Amino acid sequence: MASHEDQAHEDRARGDHARIDVIDNQSRSRYEIWVDGDFAGLEGYEIDDDGVITLLHTIIDEAYSRQGYARAMVRAILEGMRSRQQSFRPVCSYVQSFLDRFPEYRELVAS
Repeated sequence: MASHEDQAHEDRARGDHARIDVIDNQSRSRYEIWVDGDFAGLEGYEIDDDGVITLLHTIIDEAYSRQGYARAMVRAILEGMRSRQQSFRPVCSYVQSFLDRFPEYRELVAS
């Protein structure tokens, strides 16, 4: 299990049976999703000079794929950005398709 010592924030949600933690691992420039204490995937990012976060790629471990964890992770990331009034650029194709399904987050996209 990876160290969580440098996490900047943590968003928690409860699924039907699983505990989900989404953590900003700043030292590795990625958000991580943990399911019942096990690493399940990540969203890589870069922070531009203007402070805008570019979401680069979504990776979910095969054991956790097609169970809604990518959606839960991206939703938690964007909710955290909304609460901090943080904008982002969606380079990742998964995040782009997420925005098509959930247009209420488009207001956070940097111009």
